[in-house]
This record gives sequence, C-alpha cells and structure tokens, in this order.
Amino acid sequence: MAIQHTNTNLKKIISAKEKQLALEGFIQFSQEDLLHMSSKDAQKIEAHFHGRAMMALPPEEIEFFKWLHDTDPAVWDDLWKNEEDPYRVSLDFLHHFIQDGNGFPICDLINVDNYWFHSRHLKPKALEKMDEIQQKLDAERSLSFEEGILLEIARGSLDLWHFCYRYNLPVVVAKRKIEEMHKEDLLVHLKDREDLVKYLDV
Repeated sequence: MAIQHTNTNLKKIISAKEKQLALEGFIQFSQEDLLHMSSKDAQKIEAHFHGRAMMALPPEEIEFFKWLHDTDPAVWDDLWKNEEDPYRVSLDFLHHFIQDGNGFPICDLINVDNYWFHSRHLKPKALEKMDEIQQKLDAERSLSFEEGILLEIARGSLDLWHFCYRYNLPVVVAKRKIEEMHKEDLLVHLKDREDLVKYLDV
C-alpha cells in the first residue's frame, strides 16, 4: 500500500515538479515516486497541474509500449506515430501509473478496434462467476483466461494489451477469446472510441 505523503512533503514534490516543468517543459516521476504515491497524492498533484502540464510516461510503461510496438504495431501507430513527442501524456493520467493503476488506458483508438473494458461492461452472467473465481483464488488454483480478465476488469478499467503484457499472453489469441466472451454474453465489447467516452475515468 502506498504511503500518503504529509502536506509538507507533497508541497515539496509539487515545488520540485514546477521547477522541472519550467526547465524541461514536461514533468517526470521516478518509479520510486510512483511506488510511494497514494491515490489522494495523485489527485492533489493532478488538480494542481490540471490543464497545463504534460508528463513523460514512467520507464516501466515505456517498456510496455516497446513491447506493443513489436506485438501489435497498428495499435502503436494509432497512438504515437503522429506524435512529435511520443510517450508524453497529460498529467491528468498520473493516477493510472501509481501502484494500484493499470497503466495508460488504451481506449481511444481510431483506425483499429478498441479492447478497453470498464467494470460496467461486465454482464450479469459474468458477475455470477465472481464467487467461484474468488474461491479459486482462495484455494490458490489457476484461473482461466476468461476468469482472469473478468477479475481484473472488476478491480479496475483495463485494456487487453496491458493484460496480455502482464501475464505474457498472445494478443491474437486473447482477442479471439474476447469475441467468444462477447458472444457468450459475459462481456460487452465496444470497439469504437465514441462508445467508450462515457465510461472513461480519467
């Protein structure tokens, strides 16, 4: 669990990031910064810099996007190809990179299908499985792909690529399984960015 900074420490962090912004034109947080940052800290920092600061993606997230570039290049191109400074995002995304976050949400792809899911995309049939999934976890038994992704989505919004990266799963197979879950009435799969806007928690 992240340790919440005192107001004094938080003021020091904000002051240091103000100087970095003035000097470099963007803000960067170390992995250690993010590891010790609570959701309340992140909210306060986001509120302070709202609408006026970009942040560099954390090193671990950049490693993910290097993997994505090799694994699903059309998705990488959709996100970053036309960006002058790839891997820079609004500081409003900071809370996605702290300890309980799921990384930069890939949810507004234009040229390819989106595979981003919110807990409200879980159908009643999926919610009925949650007790069984929890029992498997308690018994330290392995979860299937379907059980694993339902659990992760229930815990927080998530895109398929971060899920595959985290658990070392083939993206092509995972996309096929998502379509099967959609047909089985377990999961709503909204492919167009316009349909996902109302679910965004940025």
